[in-house]
Amino acid sequence: MINNNLGILKYVGLVLLLFFTVTACEKDIENIGVDLVDNGVFDVGDSLIDITSYNINIDSSRVDNNNINSLPGYLMGVNQNSNFGYLKSSVISQLRLPAFGVYFGDNAIIDLVVLDIPYYATKDTIQYATDPITGEELEDEDGNPIFTPSYSLDSIYGNTDIEFEIKISELETFLNVLDPENPTKNKTYFSDKEYQVSNELFLGNFKPNRNDTVLYVERRFLDWDSSTVNDVDTVKAENASPSMKFFLNKEFFKTRFVDNQDSPFFDSNDRFIHYFKGMFIESNGFDGSLINFPTAASKMTIYYTNEEIKTEGEDEDLNYNGIKGEEDVLVRLKREMSFNFGGVRTGQYTRNYSGSAIERTILNPDKINGEAKLYVQGAAGSESIIKLFSLESLHELRNKDWLINEANLTLYIDKNSQIGEVPQQLFLYNYDNRTILSDLERTGFEVYGGKLEYDDDGNPKSYKFRITYFISSILDANDPEEPATLALKTYNGTDMPNFNLFGGSIVKNYSWIPKGVVLHGNLSNDRDKRLKLEIFYSK
Repeated sequence: MINNNLGILKYVGLVLLLFFTVTACEKDIENIGVDLVDNGVFDVGDSLIDITSYNINIDSSRVDNNNINSLPGYLMGVNQNSNFGYLKSSVISQLRLPAFGVYFGDNAIIDLVVLDIPYYATKDTIQYATDPITGEELEDEDGNPIFTPSYSLDSIYGNTDIEFEIKISELETFLNVLDPENPTKNKTYFSDKEYQVSNELFLGNFKPNRNDTVLYVERRFLDWDSSTVNDVDTVKAENASPSMKFFLNKEFFKTRFVDNQDSPFFDSNDRFIHYFKGMFIESNGFDGSLINFPTAASKMTIYYTNEEIKTEGEDEDLNYNGIKGEEDVLVRLKREMSFNFGGVRTGQYTRNYSGSAIERTILNPDKINGEAKLYVQGAAGSESIIKLFSLESLHELRNKDWLINEANLTLYIDKNSQIGEVPQQLFLYNYDNRTILSDLERTGFEVYGGKLEYDDDGNPKSYKFRITYFISSILDANDPEEPATLALKTYNGTDMPNFNLFGGSIVKNYSWIPKGVVLHGNLSNDRDKRLKLEIFYSK
């Protein structure tokens, strides 16, 4: 009996010992601290932690589609911004032969050649249909108004009310898929490349138009008399969405395409792109808007008529001579042939920072002390460099032997300086070796962050990145990593890492979204809004 009681006492003692041990550990873990690094110099006990931030210019970015795993977007237009200066963007693209080849038939005559480039657009409501020439509202046979879908245009930046010039030329520079100097690699094209052009195909003023949903093609040659309009085709996209339409030089395509339809240039797509190398769509002007658009849906269509022998139906007058039902008569028939954008596509950006707020900080950044404002813009624009630790502060922090629970880097928008729409997401990466941070690989974007955050009034406020693993690896006293320089850029879809591919952690050099944001730097006059590194730790 005594032995049993002793056994029970030993058991209870062990349980109590375990309880007090766990409780003591929990109390130790709960000794949570938080420190803010928000100003070039910030006291943490007896330590000093430095943050230095400044702007850098991005001379060029990759703009081609030769990497099937990273397809960029394309940008066209011009814009003048008092913060970021002047940007104009042009688009260069090859065309592809129609699936059934090229044959215009006998005595083909071109009615219209149209380059059709869709907008990114969202259907929002309906509106009255209007005459494209007079602007008057249209009615049906019973006098009732005709309604048509209404769209809002997406991915357009700048002033859509200002016209700018569009010039479309024949491209004379051949675009390669493979690098001629090393055919084992794909050819890369950057936004500062120059191109040779020749024949002018279009020149005119342009501004975005959300109601540009219909194309009217006048057929003037069905009766062999060009002075009369025999019929009008109404051409509309299947989803009735708006698109940009440029009417190209008919004589050029008669000479180069119709008159050469029997030549070997149209036997294969490879021969065709050597014969007609593509189009250079150039934007010019002092100010206006910049338009992102889907090139995959863009195309050039030739509307034409040709001659054939036909037998008319009882109610048909195909040759427009006033007699119906004739047999074996020579008639002109309506035709069309489309050449889609395809093959190699690329772009060209031209920048001028003169007179803009960013000019000094981008051309002569203070890399020692940092800057009061940070400017981040896409489309081969500007990025921000962020250096988090000095050698002195790094040594002192490592000696503290903290367990890092969470570390957040927060950047606030300078609302007094900001002009225009800000990017919806920024991207923070390792500038030294151009790789993603380990936090992104471990936690994904939802935790890693970078998306635009809003204040209580619904206004854009800040961007925050959770970089816990990155900070932990640097402050680990037992096996520390060297601190890396960080860079901040606008986020593009190609920044999404693909770890299934070799080199999937490398940050790709694509950037086509021209939105820009002005952020408070480490020397901002508003001390509460200076960029902050917030560290939650356990002792």
